[in-house]
Amino acid sequence: MPHSPSAGLAPDVFTSRLRLRAPHPADLRSLHEALTDPANLRFGTESTGAAARLAHWQALWAADGFGPWAVQLREHPEWGAIGFGGLSRALVTGVPSLLLEFHFRSDFWGCGYAAEMSLAALQMAFRDLKSGEVQSLLPPGNTAARKTVERLGLRLKGSVADHPGEAASLLYEINVAQFQARPPQQPEPTPFGA
Repeated sequence: MPHSPSAGLAPDVFTSRLRLRAPHPADLRSLHEALTDPANLRFGTESTGAAARLAHWQALWAADGFGPWAVQLREHPEWGAIGFGGLSRALVTGVPSLLLEFHFRSDFWGCGYAAEMSLAALQMAFRDLKSGEVQSLLPPGNTAARKTVERLGLRLKGSVADHPGEAASLLYEINVAQFQARPPQQPEPTPFGA
Protein backbone atom coordinates (compact mmCIF):
# COMPACT_ATOMS: atom_id res chain seq x y z
CA MET A 1 0.00 0.00 0.00
CA PRO A 2 1.60 3.32 -1.04
CA HIS A 3 2.21 5.99 1.56
CA SER A 4 2.50 9.70 1.05
CA PRO A 5 5.69 11.28 2.34
CA SER A 6 5.42 12.34 5.97
CA ALA A 7 5.31 16.12 6.09
CA GLY A 8 7.12 18.00 8.81
CA LEU A 9 9.87 15.45 9.51
CA ALA A 10 13.29 17.00 9.94
CA PRO A 11 15.76 15.90 7.24
CA ASP A 12 18.47 15.53 9.90
CA VAL A 13 18.05 14.59 13.54
CA PHE A 14 20.67 15.47 16.13
CA THR A 15 21.10 13.67 19.43
CA SER A 16 23.71 14.48 22.06
CA ARG A 17 26.43 12.63 20.13
CA LEU A 18 24.97 11.72 16.75
CA ARG A 19 23.81 13.21 13.48
CA LEU A 20 21.12 11.04 11.86
CA ARG A 21 20.55 11.76 8.18
CA ALA A 22 19.20 10.19 5.02
CA PRO A 23 21.75 7.85 3.44
CA HIS A 24 23.31 8.91 0.14
CA PRO A 25 25.41 7.14 -2.51
CA ALA A 26 28.69 8.11 -0.81
CA ASP A 27 27.62 5.89 2.14
CA LEU A 28 27.90 2.69 0.09
CA ARG A 29 31.39 1.81 1.33
CA SER A 30 30.44 2.38 4.99
CA LEU A 31 27.29 0.29 4.59
CA HIS A 32 29.23 -2.51 2.92
CA GLU A 33 31.75 -2.44 5.81
CA ALA A 34 28.95 -2.63 8.41
CA LEU A 35 27.05 -5.43 6.66
CA THR A 36 30.13 -7.56 5.95
CA ASP A 37 31.86 -6.94 9.27
CA PRO A 38 32.85 -10.46 10.46
CA ALA A 39 31.44 -9.69 13.92
CA ASN A 40 28.05 -8.87 12.36
CA LEU A 41 28.12 -11.90 10.06
CA ARG A 42 28.15 -14.18 13.14
CA PHE A 43 24.42 -13.48 13.43
CA GLY A 44 23.49 -14.55 9.90
CA THR A 45 24.56 -14.18 6.33
CA GLU A 46 24.02 -10.90 4.56
CA SER A 47 21.32 -11.79 2.04
CA THR A 48 20.99 -8.31 0.52
CA GLY A 49 24.07 -6.62 -0.86
CA ALA A 50 24.97 -3.15 0.33
CA ALA A 51 24.11 -1.52 -3.01
CA ALA A 52 20.66 -3.12 -3.12
CA ARG A 53 19.97 -2.25 0.51
CA LEU A 54 21.10 1.36 0.05
CA ALA A 55 18.88 1.70 -3.05
CA HIS A 56 15.96 0.23 -1.09
CA TRP A 57 16.48 2.69 1.78
CA GLN A 58 16.71 5.62 -0.63
CA ALA A 59 13.43 4.48 -2.22
CA LEU A 60 11.84 4.39 1.24
CA TRP A 61 13.00 7.96 1.89
CA ALA A 62 11.58 9.07 -1.48
CA ALA A 63 8.22 7.36 -0.84
CA ASP A 64 7.72 8.01 2.89
CA GLY A 65 9.95 10.96 3.78
CA PHE A 66 11.86 8.77 6.27
CA GLY A 67 13.74 5.51 6.46
CA PRO A 68 16.89 4.11 8.02
CA TRP A 69 19.43 6.83 8.73
CA ALA A 70 23.15 7.01 8.14
CA VAL A 71 24.59 7.58 11.62
CA GLN A 72 27.52 9.93 12.06
CA LEU A 73 29.36 11.14 15.14
CA ARG A 74 28.72 14.86 15.57
CA GLU A 75 32.30 15.46 16.74
CA HIS A 76 33.85 13.43 13.91
CA PRO A 77 31.88 13.95 10.68
CA GLU A 78 35.04 13.18 8.72
CA TRP A 79 34.67 9.52 9.76
CA GLY A 80 31.49 9.23 7.68
CA ALA A 81 28.75 6.81 8.67
CA ILE A 82 29.64 4.55 11.60
CA GLY A 83 26.36 2.68 11.29
CA PHE A 84 22.86 2.73 9.89
CA GLY A 85 19.45 2.35 11.41
CA GLY A 86 16.05 3.77 12.08
CA LEU A 87 12.50 3.17 10.95
CA SER A 88 10.92 1.81 7.82
CA ARG A 89 7.49 0.66 6.78
CA ALA A 90 7.50 -3.10 6.24
CA LEU A 91 5.24 -6.13 6.21
CA VAL A 92 5.76 -8.36 9.24
CA THR A 93 3.83 -11.63 8.94
CA GLY A 94 1.77 -9.93 6.24
CA VAL A 95 0.78 -6.99 8.45
CA PRO A 96 1.93 -3.41 7.69
CA SER A 97 4.33 -2.42 10.47
CA LEU A 98 6.82 0.23 11.47
CA LEU A 99 10.12 -1.60 11.86
CA LEU A 100 13.20 -0.50 13.83
CA GLU A 101 16.60 -1.79 12.70
CA PHE A 102 20.25 -0.97 13.23
CA HIS A 103 23.61 -2.05 11.79
CA PHE A 104 26.85 -0.67 13.25
CA ARG A 105 30.47 -1.45 12.54
CA SER A 106 31.78 -3.58 15.41
CA ASP A 107 34.49 -1.04 16.32
CA PHE A 108 31.62 1.21 17.48
CA TRP A 109 29.79 -1.41 19.54
CA GLY A 110 29.41 -0.98 23.29
CA CYS A 111 29.26 2.83 23.16
CA GLY A 112 25.48 3.21 23.30
CA TYR A 113 25.17 4.58 19.75
CA ALA A 114 22.55 2.01 18.69
CA ALA A 115 20.43 2.84 21.76
CA GLU A 116 20.83 6.60 21.19
CA MET A 117 19.79 6.29 17.54
CA SER A 118 16.93 3.90 18.41
CA LEU A 119 15.57 6.22 21.10
CA ALA A 120 15.44 9.04 18.53
CA ALA A 121 13.65 6.68 16.13
CA LEU A 122 11.06 5.69 18.75
CA GLN A 123 10.44 9.34 19.62
CA MET A 124 9.87 10.08 15.94
CA ALA A 125 7.58 7.05 15.56
CA PHE A 126 5.28 7.97 18.43
CA ARG A 127 5.49 11.79 18.36
CA ASP A 128 5.75 12.62 14.66
CA LEU A 129 4.40 9.56 12.84
CA LYS A 130 1.64 8.87 15.42
CA SER A 131 2.38 5.15 15.27
CA GLY A 132 0.56 2.79 17.61
CA GLU A 133 3.55 0.44 17.91
CA VAL A 134 7.04 -0.23 16.63
CA GLN A 135 8.53 -3.66 16.03
CA SER A 136 12.05 -4.99 15.59
CA LEU A 137 13.28 -8.30 14.15
CA LEU A 138 16.54 -9.58 15.63
CA PRO A 139 18.66 -12.72 15.18
CA PRO A 140 18.21 -14.89 18.29
CA GLY A 141 21.97 -15.11 18.87
CA ASN A 142 22.54 -11.35 18.91
CA THR A 143 22.36 -10.90 22.67
CA ALA A 144 23.74 -7.34 22.64
CA ALA A 145 21.10 -6.13 20.14
CA ARG A 146 18.39 -7.89 22.16
CA LYS A 147 19.56 -6.18 25.37
CA THR A 148 19.64 -2.83 23.56
CA VAL A 149 16.00 -3.02 22.45
CA GLU A 150 14.92 -4.45 25.82
CA ARG A 151 16.52 -1.48 27.61
CA LEU A 152 14.47 0.78 25.33
CA GLY A 153 11.30 -1.00 26.45
CA LEU A 154 10.64 -3.36 23.55
CA ARG A 155 9.25 -6.71 24.64
CA LEU A 156 9.65 -10.11 23.05
CA LYS A 157 6.42 -10.96 21.25
CA GLY A 158 7.33 -14.11 19.30
CA SER A 159 9.40 -15.23 16.35
CA VAL A 160 9.18 -14.90 12.58
CA ALA A 161 10.73 -17.27 10.02
CA ASP A 162 11.82 -14.45 7.70
CA HIS A 163 15.05 -15.85 6.21
CA PRO A 164 14.82 -19.37 4.72
CA GLY A 165 17.53 -21.67 6.04
CA GLU A 166 18.25 -19.51 9.10
CA ALA A 167 16.89 -19.49 12.64
CA ALA A 168 13.66 -17.54 13.03
CA SER A 169 14.11 -13.89 13.94
CA LEU A 170 12.85 -12.75 17.32
CA LEU A 171 10.00 -10.24 17.10
CA TYR A 172 10.14 -7.40 19.63
CA GLU A 173 7.48 -4.72 20.04
CA ILE A 174 6.68 -1.57 22.00
CA ASN A 175 3.42 0.36 21.85
CA VAL A 176 2.85 4.05 22.43
CA ALA A 177 1.50 3.58 25.98
CA GLN A 178 4.52 1.51 27.00
CA PHE A 179 6.88 4.08 25.50
CA GLN A 180 5.14 7.01 27.20
CA ALA A 181 5.25 5.20 30.57
CA ARG A 182 9.06 4.98 30.43
CA PRO A 183 11.33 7.75 31.72
CA PRO A 184 12.59 9.82 28.75
CA GLN A 185 16.27 9.05 29.30
CA GLN A 186 19.05 7.41 27.39
CA PRO A 187 19.50 3.74 28.40
CA GLU A 188 22.90 2.53 29.54
CA PRO A 189 25.13 1.19 26.76
CA THR A 190 25.18 -2.56 26.28
CA PRO A 191 28.69 -3.74 27.19
CA PHE A 192 30.74 -5.10 24.32
CA GLY A 193 30.36 -8.85 24.13
CA ALA A 194 27.20 -8.86 26.29
